Amino acid sequence: MGKGLLSKYKGKKIFRNMFSAVFILPALCIFLACIWGFFWFRASRIETEKVNDGNTLYASSLMVSNYMDLMGNTMEVLRNDTYVKKALAKSDFSWDGDMSVAAQKVQNMVMIEPMFQSVYVLKGDEYRIKCSNPAYPLDEQADRMMIETFYQSQFGRYGKKYYIDIYGSSRTLLYITAGEQNTGTGEKESGIIIGLDMGRIMENIFRPEREGEQYLLTDAEGNVVHTCGAGYTKGEQLQEEILREFLKNSNIKQSELAGIRGESYLVSCVSMENGFYLMHFLPYKYVAASIVHMRNTFIGIVLLLVFLVLLFAFVMSNWVYSPIDAAIQTTNSAGASGQPSENISQRVGKTELAGIVQTYRTMVQTMNDLNIRKEQEELARYLGSRTSQVKLPEWVEETYGKTGIHSRVICLRISDMKDLQENHTEEARVFVHHTIVNVTEQVLKPLGDILLNPMDEEYTAVILFTEQNVAEEELVEKIREIFSVLRELVHMGMDAGISNGREGFGELAGMYQMARAATAYRFMYGIDAIVTEEQMARKALSGKGNIETKNLLLRLKEGDREKFAEEYFRITGELRDYSIQTARDVLLDMAVEIMKYYNSLNFHFETLSRNDYERLAAELGKFGYLDDTWEWFSGMRDKICEMLTRAKETDREDVVDKAMAYLRKNYADPNISAQFIAEMYHITPSYFSRLFNERSGYAFPDYLATLRIEEAGKILLREANRSIQEICEMVGYTNASYFTATFKKKYGITPGQFRKNHAKSDEKLQQ
Repeated sequence: MGKGLLSKYKGKKIFRNMFSAVFILPALCIFLACIWGFFWFRASRIETEKVNDGNTLYASSLMVSNYMDLMGNTMEVLRNDTYVKKALAKSDFSWDGDMSVAAQKVQNMVMIEPMFQSVYVLKGDEYRIKCSNPAYPLDEQADRMMIETFYQSQFGRYGKKYYIDIYGSSRTLLYITAGEQNTGTGEKESGIIIGLDMGRIMENIFRPEREGEQYLLTDAEGNVVHTCGAGYTKGEQLQEEILREFLKNSNIKQSELAGIRGESYLVSCVSMENGFYLMHFLPYKYVAASIVHMRNTFIGIVLLLVFLVLLFAFVMSNWVYSPIDAAIQTTNSAGASGQPSENISQRVGKTELAGIVQTYRTMVQTMNDLNIRKEQEELARYLGSRTSQVKLPEWVEETYGKTGIHSRVICLRISDMKDLQENHTEEARVFVHHTIVNVTEQVLKPLGDILLNPMDEEYTAVILFTEQNVAEEELVEKIREIFSVLRELVHMGMDAGISNGREGFGELAGMYQMARAATAYRFMYGIDAIVTEEQMARKALSGKGNIETKNLLLRLKEGDREKFAEEYFRITGELRDYSIQTARDVLLDMAVEIMKYYNSLNFHFETLSRNDYERLAAELGKFGYLDDTWEWFSGMRDKICEMLTRAKETDREDVVDKAMAYLRKNYADPNISAQFIAEMYHITPSYFSRLFNERSGYAFPDYLATLRIEEAGKILLREANRSIQEICEMVGYTNASYFTATFKKKYGITPGQFRKNHAKSDEKLQQ
């Protein structure tokens, strides 16, 4: 067969020229390109590893810096807090309302951030307020350690402390202090110390996955604060010259290949604004492994491509030459036979040439479709990755890379995926996603180059490449235009998150993650929310505000539906200025108080269990938007108001009789008040006071005072050996002066005079 094929093309100069053109030049180009490509790959691979490792470490350093900044901001808030100042100003310790408010503020600061180890408010050699995170219980020994640390510290400067907690675990503590010093002696008199579990923060962020890999946090002098991975230890000082040079340089990000302790590493260093440095040591063998693997791959590719080019050259030459030969044969046979000659194009069309062209077009279209899907999958894998293992596809930078290019990522999110999946067919869902892509491309095209990539059914990543940063207001306006068009075309609601703009391509994955995280804040803003990374960061760092919620329960106890609704919407309006977690925590706190009151109306006074809290959190968590949570609260409001209405119609008539009977038995209890009695019968104090006055003819305080004073008069006459102070306490008064004034108001004389007058009357009767 081979000899027959060769003899068929023997002497065919056109075929030989085709074969030579298709094979020799491409084979030579492939060989040279592979050699050059390997050396280029080796150099670029090392440089890429430097850049990527530095960028990844820099992104991680921002998270570490955020925790340090949060600790500094917390210190500033506590130092400026009026109640904390009052607690520090007291010469002697006493627990009062101011101290309680100060303690609550300190507790809020600790509870809002699980990485806080503790906060101490100190006066002299003892603490006035202490709050430690439940995950870091501190005993007396730890208290003494923190007090000593405070007096050994320098105000306003970060310090480190290593200690063993009560579970025997080694902890790395980063702390900051502030307070007042004696101007004469320079000794610290009072202040605040905040501890941050830097060890846990480092271990959560940095998890070495390869042998020999290590992350370090050091100070400006090269002292190791904490380590993740084997190698350097906590408290050790860096001695290598290249590492010392990293600390001296002013560059924010640095990466170099260096020999450390007899081994080669890719060392990256990031300088943080607060005077600390992050370092990453990656053994060079992991960088070199891909280079060695690629060298062998290049050799295999060269051999395979040369063979494929040889085969392709022969096949293509045969395919191209055969129809030409057939057309020539057709022409020759027609002329030789003397039959009427057809148009040459018609005769060629009847040969294999037309089929080859059509097959080639179909093949090219199929390859293009496969290539597009492959590129989309590569980009989705990169954008969705949270590690540096997945690299930016090269075609992105090759296609969109320009000098001075700026990038920004927008994450589009379908508002109601449940509706889309349950009420639409597969074809309809495909149409919706195609419409989203087409509309977005048309609206954003005037701003610059657009790269759209579906991440899944719910999220679509939009990468905008521009020569200059686009104004945020203009971008938001464009996105609103997209939302408007989509609502008209497919009746589909959308939300969007926008990352900050950056120069270059290195941080696209991090930018997408930020934009995607921002879409979660639609919970606060409602449907069609457009949230920027900056807005999200401000809310995330705003902490838990001092939002007053107690009036909500009061309005509920009064049975006033409208005022309850007004108070609820006032609270949710304030919550929009805080983080999602703060909003959900406040909503859960409100729901817990309402549920407790509801249970008490049903005479269930048990404390809510952990399962009850989790059930309430799950019920509130099903709402995708803050406005939707009104459904739960309004439902509970209606249930409770109906119960209160029924209770008023049945049980409230005998409340005064029960209350008067209770007072006659328990008048000596100093804690009795109108509010105390009202809560016993689940009514408001104002309603109880009005009902008591109407039914008894007395104001509640006057009736209680009369009971107590009359009983005091009996005791004065019956037990002459008891002091006025004892009798005062026996009838429910804690202040003897107030008791005497009340007694005199009723009888016109003091208790002592009352006793003497009656004693004289008894003597006269005896005489």
